[in-house]
Amino acid sequence: MNDPRIVAWLAIFGVALAAPPALAQTKPDAAEAPPAPVEASLAVGALQIGSAANLAIAGVDIHVEKDSVTYSYFLKNAGTAEVGFTAAVSLPELQASGDRSETWTLASNDPENFVGLTITSAGAPVTTKAEVHAYSLGLDRLAEIKAEHLPLIPFGPELDKTLAALSPDAAARLAALGLISPREAGQKTPPVPDWSFSVVRTWRQVLPPGKTTPVVIKFTPVKGHYRLVKDDQQGLDDMKDDFCLKPETLRALQSRLQGTGAWKVTEIALSHDAPARWIDSPRPTLSVQKPKPDVIVAFCGMDDKSAGKPSVFGAAPEDSNETRVVIFDPAAN
Repeated sequence: MNDPRIVAWLAIFGVALAAPPALAQTKPDAAEAPPAPVEASLAVGALQIGSAANLAIAGVDIHVEKDSVTYSYFLKNAGTAEVGFTAAVSLPELQASGDRSETWTLASNDPENFVGLTITSAGAPVTTKAEVHAYSLGLDRLAEIKAEHLPLIPFGPELDKTLAALSPDAAARLAALGLISPREAGQKTPPVPDWSFSVVRTWRQVLPPGKTTPVVIKFTPVKGHYRLVKDDQQGLDDMKDDFCLKPETLRALQSRLQGTGAWKVTEIALSHDAPARWIDSPRPTLSVQKPKPDVIVAFCGMDDKSAGKPSVFGAAPEDSNETRVVIFDPAAN
């Protein structure tokens, strides 16, 4: 779930925009605070389903707003009998950044549903079961983490506080299991958590015969945030391939940076894997609601004719299982 290309690009690009030169980051001046971590995006998994006779995917729509994403799957049962199968959605895999250069903002501290995921089938709420794992050294250490009363999400102020209060014996135990990296001698910061945390929400999906059933999955996206200012014009040019920026869009973005303006940038990562490998699935359609009329929205597969409208439309690229939507919001320099 955690695409290293996205995290690495944001970490490198975002720190380059917001922080002093790399040498200064390695050995910061005593009078300067360390650079703030880059806020990165993560993708919630697309719907995955088991096999069933007479099942077809009639359509997939993805609607994006600044603080919510809605996936609508239209599942058709072409048979004369009811069919049932397992369905699943994977939440983003969470792992602390070893160098603390990046961070993530979650919708909730609930470790089993930290994106506020809700699911409906034909308009009725669906009850899901959480499959939860915490891996270190390839082993599931969920029981050990719970036994030490540690938060399951491997980053954040609550975990830092808990790790800082560990007794020497408890810290040694967790380090031996590979769950934390211990402090160096004289180090005041808490130990670094070394586990990854994953959650899959599953349920039994039932489709009535001869009907198309909408299954709607809604959640709060884990967004990335960074800022572009005058000195970042070359960096903006380097972004054009990543976000399929058209020449006219690139000129509009650079024009603002050439004056006294800046851009606040929000990035949302969308997974659009097909629901199943064994069945043909149509190309998902995308719509992005602009939070304000003066923002610029871009993503690969966008219909350029809708660029200036309140809702921007397009389709998921055929050569990728993930789309990155970027929203440029005008700001003062």
